[in-house]
Amino acid sequence: MTFTTTIEKLVIGGNGLGRLPDGKVVLVPYVLPGDEVEVRPISKKKNYVEARVVKILQPSADRVIPPCPYFPQCGGCDFQHISSESQADLKNRILLEQLERSCLKQDSKSFLRPPLPSSEAFHYRQRIRLHVGKDGELGFYRNQSHEVKPISACLLARPQLNDVLHYLINKSPFAKVAALTTSVELLLSPAEDLVVILMHMSRRPRPAERKILEELAAGSRNIKYVVVAAAGSGIADIFPGNKAGDGQPLLFFFHALPDGDSIRMTIEPGGFCQVNSDQNDNLVALVIEWAKLDLRHKILDLFCGMGNFSLPLARQVKSVIGMDLQRSAIRSAKRNAEINGIVNCTFSQNSAVAGAKSLAATGGKFDIALLDPPRQGCAEVIPYLSQIGVAQIIYISCDPATLCRDLILLEGEGYEVGKMKMVDMFPQTHHLETIVTLRRPR
Repeated sequence: MTFTTTIEKLVIGGNGLGRLPDGKVVLVPYVLPGDEVEVRPISKKKNYVEARVVKILQPSADRVIPPCPYFPQCGGCDFQHISSESQADLKNRILLEQLERSCLKQDSKSFLRPPLPSSEAFHYRQRIRLHVGKDGELGFYRNQSHEVKPISACLLARPQLNDVLHYLINKSPFAKVAALTTSVELLLSPAEDLVVILMHMSRRPRPAERKILEELAAGSRNIKYVVVAAAGSGIADIFPGNKAGDGQPLLFFFHALPDGDSIRMTIEPGGFCQVNSDQNDNLVALVIEWAKLDLRHKILDLFCGMGNFSLPLARQVKSVIGMDLQRSAIRSAKRNAEINGIVNCTFSQNSAVAGAKSLAATGGKFDIALLDPPRQGCAEVIPYLSQIGVAQIIYISCDPATLCRDLILLEGEGYEVGKMKMVDMFPQTHHLETIVTLRRPR
């Protein structure tokens, strides 16, 4: 049985919300507000019905023909049917509704600023992770499945990544080691215009397989290194390409700063960095602008990674202490500080909660705390922030639900939201990044 519904809005996760004839909420993927669609229910939940589109009866004015031949079979994108010009605004509406439903005491419309769209709607990703199918094909998982959809190119990937993907599929000896490989990451080193291939394998390669990987690394002028991560043993082997250079499989970046200067950054394969470098530069600029930095300020960066925010901030403050649980991230942060001659940063391997707790116990005091947690947020950290004297918090979130939960906790600690902005870090997908500044009246 099918039903007709008009999509009212998009909700968190990217699905469209409509109503069935009996008034019950129906959630539908790959639609947008204003679409009139015929849908078929596929799953009934307590408070809503999940459905799939049978036919678009009347399209929204913002609907476009998806340019990718793999859409929507590939699960990597879910917004390609929406005009690029409309995506940031729709994501902002999703964020606003989540805020309004969260029971924050403050009126979210008073602090939510206009969204920041990405300058590039496609070809912005500087890393992609491909899975290996049962027949050795490379691709992405289908939507809500672990079945691999083979691809020959990704419209979100930078051209250099697609060049190497084409080589792997068509000209390389990759097929000889595909059965040993679970996934392949293609990582761009933008400052060199070269690609590092990080291959995740079920075990360490044997001598004959090592020869194949040596051949693979040397077979394209675009490859800097092939790095093998074996299950249970981390980085197992490193194979240099024709332009390997200094003997380290590092990725090199230049982060543009608001004052026209730049910072040279490095990261190890497998380490975290934002996939959209232009939007990351915009995010760093917002952090610097909103923080209203002073040369007397002491900053605590509890999820510092490779120093993405710590090092630009350190140039304008007294000191920065950065912490991260990932050992390779701290190695990169220390290396990046040294490369740029920044001496007022201290980095240590520690979890955010353990670090904040330790600083509170030893009487550490900071003016600003920078929080850029993973998707699960940082609820356990929040009680310690006021104990270490933090007057201002800059919170960067990739999940609106955990952001709203943490904002309520911060409200309970006496912090008030000053400004918030949605940064469209991930065009063609429902994912979004949010930056928030909070202050605690002294």
